[in-house]
Amino acid sequence: MQPPAGEMAAVRREILRLLDQQMEALNSPLGLTDAQLSECYHRQTRVQELREKLQALSASEVAAGGARGEVAESPSWAA
Repeated sequence: MQPPAGEMAAVRREILRLLDQQMEALNSPLGLTDAQLSECYHRQTRVQELREKLQALSASEVAAGGARGEVAESPSWAA
């Protein structure tokens, strides 16, 4: 299994790949066929799943840092 940072990078790359495909489809001067629209909805669902996975990986990485005794700094806006 990849370390969380490596897995997070892979998830981000996949999200960007899917979003690139979305932009290509949506920029088509001919419009979308029903099949292309269906693919767009599928990619949209997949991007949401990947975003949730990325959030979970981020949370587990933060929790693992805390478990090692590292102190996470609060963002300046949280003060």
